[in-house]
Amino acid sequence: MFASNLFGSEDERQGFLDDVESLLRRGQPDVAAGLLEGQLGDLADDGDELARLCIKVPVSAVRITGWEQLAGKLEKLDRPGRPITAIGIDISAPFEMPELDDRHGNFYEPDLDTVYYTDSAFPFASASREMMMEEAQNAKAAWVGHFENVDATIGVRGLGGIYGEVLIAQKKCKDYDHKNAMEQDSAVIASAFIAVRLHQAIKATAEGRGMPRAACLMVGNNESFPYYDAPVMTRPEYEEYLDAEGEEDDCGQYDHAFGTLRLAPLPDDYDPFAAMPDEDQVSGAALRKKLRAQAEAETPEVANDVAPAGIGGFLNRILKRSA
Repeated sequence: MFASNLFGSEDERQGFLDDVESLLRRGQPDVAAGLLEGQLGDLADDGDELARLCIKVPVSAVRITGWEQLAGKLEKLDRPGRPITAIGIDISAPFEMPELDDRHGNFYEPDLDTVYYTDSAFPFASASREMMMEEAQNAKAAWVGHFENVDATIGVRGLGGIYGEVLIAQKKCKDYDHKNAMEQDSAVIASAFIAVRLHQAIKATAEGRGMPRAACLMVGNNESFPYYDAPVMTRPEYEEYLDAEGEEDDCGQYDHAFGTLRLAPLPDDYDPFAAMPDEDQVSGAALRKKLRAQAEAETPEVANDVAPAGIGGFLNRILKRSA
């Protein structure tokens, strides 16, 4: 049952979520985050605990793991005339609700799918952001379902303190007789907040550590509310970023864009909430689950500890050039 203090109808609520996704697709994740943080701040002032937890998680508290494994994955998946030209990183809905206990509370890091695409269904290698936005307006974008492989290479740390609470809130609000307007509002806004925070963290990692090759990078939700799907960087944008950040040397390496990884200090407002649980969690659509189960055992994940600082710098350069 619909109930809200923020929206006059379900259509109005969906319109707000669509506006947030539109900002992501236009390359403005920081603006999208600011929009959500404003709503969460109002909910927190009214006493909502989930909203209070969300606003305590800055981008700098979110770390991406497995990034150093991408180069090897791409080499294994490349085929003659069919190289991997796009990588998607999706929050994948759990097949089952996580079991909560007294020790870990409601702590649960999002399950991520790493999805690999070629140009077989869509020209990622040359597509601009405008081309991707136009294609995304269709009921089903050309690349949906046309991936080469999927695994769990990329992971995330730092969202577990709120994601478990979001899953519980989503389940609670699905009950037909649920009428608590504040709880419905916070469940919706917090779900979008998780998606946007991941988008920001992936963008910061791609800029801070570089990508193993120039490729399109996307972040979205697989069977997971609010079902977002947006490019972080297109391949042309990433090539422009490399040109702006560093000169290519004789060995084909970029001196500034691929600097040494350094441990970043935790921000003063970082709150891990709880100890990290075991990580034997698998989720996603049936086909994705099957492919992930077939993946070879990898070396232990190493967290990306580059401070996601300077968010928006790349976006500002793009906007200035297009002005």
